[in-house]
Amino acid sequence: MAEKVLQRFTIQEMLRELKQAEREKRTADFSNKLLPEFSFSKKEINIGMDFHNSSVQGAVYFDECEIKGDINLENALIYRTLYIAKSKIGGNLIAKQANIREVVNLVASNFNKAVNFEKISIRGFLGLNKVSINDDINIKGAVIKDIKTKTGTIRGDVYLRKAEIKGSVNLEGLSAEGLGNFENTTISEDLILKNAKFQGVVILSGTIVEGEVDSQGVRCERLIAHMT
Repeated sequence: MAEKVLQRFTIQEMLRELKQAEREKRTADFSNKLLPEFSFSKKEINIGMDFHNSSVQGAVYFDECEIKGDINLENALIYRTLYIAKSKIGGNLIAKQANIREVVNLVASNFNKAVNFEKISIRGFLGLNKVSINDDINIKGAVIKDIKTKTGTIRGDVYLRKAEIKGSVNLEGLSAEGLGNFENTTISEDLILKNAKFQGVVILSGTIVEGEVDSQGVRCERLIAHMT
């Protein structure tokens, strides 16, 4: 079966599709596209955006943005970083089975619904520090590997520090070449670490889990747990 050729979109075409979708009150369709690196700063987007099965030839940045709908990156390929900082996402963030060739950093952002990173592949760290998520976060089966850069190696760490999760955190079967740092995070439901593998330490100091903790079969260098 021949590989599907992606339709190439320019930045101008992306902005046109965004405007037209907002007028028509529908999700902006960037699926099955070959897209350039793009950056949105302090932008309000009143609809969702669908990037599933697309390739982005660079990084994706949302800085101090407000997005009223879902961001769907399912099965997408991002050549560099996925960065969402100090932003408000009104819908779900879906990046199931996405391939991110550099780090994922969602620092200090608010997600009104769920975050789904099931079976995501990341090179470099997964950063979720200071996020607020009003539903579950699913990182089941994710693979986070080290990446070598010109300045050294970025470890395949998982950070969920000083975060507030209103649902469960599911890390079942996750594989990380670095550590897992979950310090000072509040989880309103369950923390699932079943069969997760970390090559470094796992830190749960100051973590509040109001539901159950399932750590059956978890593998790590050492578990540091002073949980509340």
